[in-house]
Amino acid sequence: MIITPRLYVGDEPGAPVPGGDYALPEAAARHIGHVLRMRVGDSVALFTGKGGEYAATIRGIERRGVTVRIDRHDPVEREAPWGVTLAQSIIAADMMDFVVRKAVELGVAAIQPLQSARSQNASDERAARRLAHWRRIAIAACEQCGRNRLPGIAPAVSFAQWFAAAGDASRRPVAILDAAGARSLASLGASEAPHAIVVGPEGGFDTAEVQLAQAEGAVAVHLGPRVLRAETAALAALATVNAIAGDAR
Repeated sequence: MIITPRLYVGDEPGAPVPGGDYALPEAAARHIGHVLRMRVGDSVALFTGKGGEYAATIRGIERRGVTVRIDRHDPVEREAPWGVTLAQSIIAADMMDFVVRKAVELGVAAIQPLQSARSQNASDERAARRLAHWRRIAIAACEQCGRNRLPGIAPAVSFAQWFAAAGDASRRPVAILDAAGARSLASLGASEAPHAIVVGPEGGFDTAEVQLAQAEGAVAVHLGPRVLRAETAALAALATVNAIAGDAR
């Protein structure tokens, strides 16, 4: 089976148009010419991050760029049945990268990094670099897994700031993972799909944070009898709600 490479191209200055030629953005052109070493006549799939994908054929590879012919647009969607935001407390760099990558593969609608009492916080300059890095990881994950809609990754905010606004975002509940929670995420999901899942850092949330979340209407839930690492908990939670929603059918 030949797998057609997929590349994110954005929609600026304009989206591809079926039947016309399209000059690839610099990053995509470089990837085709120097990483994939593709040739004229090869097929490639392009997506803008706003839905659907374009089948294209390479027409020219030159030092100044790559031109493709847009053959057609396919409106295919591969999103999860429930649009869930992952509010993830910032954890160690490698593990945070892992969570972003795998959460995108699992169909997360958006990712909100949180600064919590025990999280890995950073200066404004480093935080901006990490945000750009996470967004690049999300693009690469979409290219790999077949998603055609790019999940948003927002700048990090404090735990309290996010909860102050989260209640207005949806009538669906917010689930905060807490090993001492009275009910499971599975039981919550079976009755009502969560709008967001909030995951703690290494060491978990402190008591005051759980109390604040509950005061804002969040439901404290557990993932079973075992205590999971932060990165495991985030992915287990997304997989749980996906399974309930029928994502694997």
